[in-house]
Amino acid sequence: MNKEQEIRNYIRSFIPMVDFLAEILGKTSEVVLNDLTDLDHSVIAIRNAEVSKRKIGDPATNLALRTMQAGKKEKDQFLANYEGVSRGGHNLRSSTFFIRYQGELVAMICINTDDSIFDKLKGLVDKIVVDYKHLETKDNSLTVNLSTVAGREKLVATKVEPERLTSNISELAKSEVIKICEQKNISVNYLKREDKLEVVRSLFNQGYFLLKDSVGEVAEILKVSEPTIYRYLQIVKVEAKGSGK
Repeated sequence: MNKEQEIRNYIRSFIPMVDFLAEILGKTSEVVLNDLTDLDHSVIAIRNAEVSKRKIGDPATNLALRTMQAGKKEKDQFLANYEGVSRGGHNLRSSTFFIRYQGELVAMICINTDDSIFDKLKGLVDKIVVDYKHLETKDNSLTVNLSTVAGREKLVATKVEPERLTSNISELAKSEVIKICEQKNISVNYLKREDKLEVVRSLFNQGYFLLKDSVGEVAEILKVSEPTIYRYLQIVKVEAKGSGK
């Protein structure tokens, strides 16, 4: 058995852990095993997929790509309670555990939790608290504090850029273009060369160009030729080399 097959077998050995976590956490928590040796088809196991609407064979997220771009610089064992964004733009609470094989980062177990039901419950309880805040027991010895019923304190989030849970590489690129367009308050048709270079720079820093067909996707979205994207990439790579990244 060669090393590549050894690594893939090792990664697949974590599939029972995906089942285990999903069973414990329940239907509002999606659990995903990502194979980082195949970024274009990274998702190899997923439970409670209705949370993000992804499926087996979907590509890596922007978090996974950024992590691979960082390479050996990535020293974290896990990231907990950072913001995730589903395909429909719905906010999630996400956490990731990094899996290494002989010191090399090869996979991730990701948990994406939809807390919206608890947020709605807390809103309802807060309203009750406002309406009945002076409610006390008959012996006047205990105040009923309904805010403790569903008063989940906000978890301290890990400060990372939101993870976008997409099903194809085009969505990743489009989200970056949309962000730049919103910042400039213009449509993609009016992006200047510097703006398009900024898009390519951002996607490069996120590891987007580790994916196959990424150049073609970006060229189509920015409405330029593939050679133009390659020229932008060359500029960005020279910048990165000069800055020591």
